[in-house]
Amino acid sequence: MIVSHFDPFNNRLARDIRNTLSKAFLHAIKDRDAAIFQRCAADYQRQNFEPVYEKYVKERLEKYEKVFVIIKKEEPQNILQWAAIFWDYELYFEMHELLEPDWMMAKGDRRKALQGLIRAAGMKIHAESSNLKAAVSMGSKALTGLAKYGGDLAGFTRLEVIESEIRRTLAAARNNLRQV
Repeated sequence: MIVSHFDPFNNRLARDIRNTLSKAFLHAIKDRDAAIFQRCAADYQRQNFEPVYEKYVKERLEKYEKVFVIIKKEEPQNILQWAAIFWDYELYFEMHELLEPDWMMAKGDRRKALQGLIRAAGMKIHAESSNLKAAVSMGSKALTGLAKYGGDLAGFTRLEVIESEIRRTLAAARNNLRQV
């Protein structure tokens, strides 16, 4: 069966590729060694997958290379600075994975604010996979949470940009749902 789009929600191979590449990328950043994600991507590229998988790996590798250079140059001092860079390069799953351990350890309003960012990333992930109902649900919760608790993300410079993007994504998803 020919796979028409990269769908990690309904396709095990897509999920495995996404998760493995993401873990390799985060590990590479932590260890400051691009070879970690480069080897992982090369392993997938040698497997001669269908074009949809090859395209995903190629696009991720290109983004990882750019972000790795930026992080090496700018040396972000906290996880929120990293998350902003990930957002700017549409690495939403990686942003989710980056923030989740801090969210699990956080308390109170900071926990709720981080959850808002994670939900914003989740909204984009669902929207990319055409899971529009899930995108609307997650985006609505993200917007509410960030509006209420975003002040607890001291030093996070991308909050307004993300809130604006949530609104645009919600409007587009809702419009597409009405047309179905």
